[in-house]
Amino acid sequence: MTVKRRTLLAFAAPCLPIAANGLPVVVYLPPYYANGLGLDLALVGFLFFIVRIIDVPLDPIIGHLIDRTTTRFGRFRPWLLGGALVMAAGVYAVFMARPGIAAPWALAGLVLMYVGYSAALVAHTSWGAVLSADYHERSRIFGWWQASNLLGLFLILAVPPLAQYLAGSRDPAIGIHAMGWVILIALPLSTGLMLAAVPERLRLGGAHHRLSDIIAVMRLPLLRRLMLAELLTCLAPGLTGALFLFFFEAARGYAPAQASTLLLFYFAAGLLAAPFWAFVARRGSKHRALFWSLIAYCITQTGTLLIPGHNFIVAAVGMAIAGVPAVAPAFLLRAMLADLSDAETLRSGTEKTGQFFAALVVLQKLGYAIPVGISYTVLGWIGFVPERGAGNAATAITGLEILFVVPPVLLALAAALVVRRWPIDAAAQANIASNLGAAGA
Repeated sequence: MTVKRRTLLAFAAPCLPIAANGLPVVVYLPPYYANGLGLDLALVGFLFFIVRIIDVPLDPIIGHLIDRTTTRFGRFRPWLLGGALVMAAGVYAVFMARPGIAAPWALAGLVLMYVGYSAALVAHTSWGAVLSADYHERSRIFGWWQASNLLGLFLILAVPPLAQYLAGSRDPAIGIHAMGWVILIALPLSTGLMLAAVPERLRLGGAHHRLSDIIAVMRLPLLRRLMLAELLTCLAPGLTGALFLFFFEAARGYAPAQASTLLLFYFAAGLLAAPFWAFVARRGSKHRALFWSLIAYCITQTGTLLIPGHNFIVAAVGMAIAGVPAVAPAFLLRAMLADLSDAETLRSGTEKTGQFFAALVVLQKLGYAIPVGISYTVLGWIGFVPERGAGNAATAITGLEILFVVPPVLLALAAALVVRRWPIDAAAQANIASNLGAAGA
């Protein structure tokens, strides 16, 4: 079934504000909390790590509850709406924090923001999985999802330099507060559009009502394989994102506004490249397209070491090239997960879409939280000083460069090996969809 373009537009709309809780939070907020709000660097790394650990057990429970939900408005709508409201409250607490904030209050704001983010993201991606049962159409659906995520990232990352320019000040707080207000305005508008315009499919199979189902789902070998791939492909950009500003400011000598602008080139290239990777998947299979995107990521990420200092044009071109393959893993893995969810529905007779996509949300969160906690700790060990203008030793800069490139490349190589021989292709999914249709009838 081909999904209409206007439906895809409405489905993709919430990606714009939801995406702001991903990489921008990792890139901007930890340095701001350490430099602008006066918290210790190691404490900041610990806070951003521990909030994910607190939040992680909630995702499978949310997915389980979504699969159990039956209302006259649908099963996904109440969770998307509730998640958006809670997330908005957390965004205000986190982005509008003032200097001198106590660590417990910072932690409380982060927890509130991520709990709402969890509910909204699990409901949103699970809803996308049931918009179509066609193998290639799912690549298109989640291609739109990823392109909209990148557009959201592109727009939100443009906010700090624009806000600072309009204010005539380089104060990082101006950019952080502006980001918060943009999210708070866009979140209710985009969520309302999706709630009104995107249809829901009836649940296939019977309802399940046991928390033990969560553990049973995690025992599925293919799901564990996709979860491992998701973790590896999130750890890689999570590491580079956590170190991005430090790398380009301290190791390459770019001004903060220039470093932020380089991220825009990275995500703009990814936005333009998303249709290309969807085309590659349609011409062959999703897992092969994913494999080659990961190999390309290893090459381009290694190439970032060649980016010179004080040459913005060359740096912009280098980051644009690096952004081309980085876009593919997120949407291809979710399209593959939708196929796996159908296969499990056919096997078990019970649809567990919410639990399946909650599993990926868990790994996505860990993939962006673990790098902050680990990389900031390692930076402290090697003597790196995060304050702008600080004189860092050559050994500290070399350590920063190694941390920026080597671990992400190794993680991407491991992910490529994990997905290389994925068993569900277009023919297999067509057979699954046919059997599901017969069973539903």
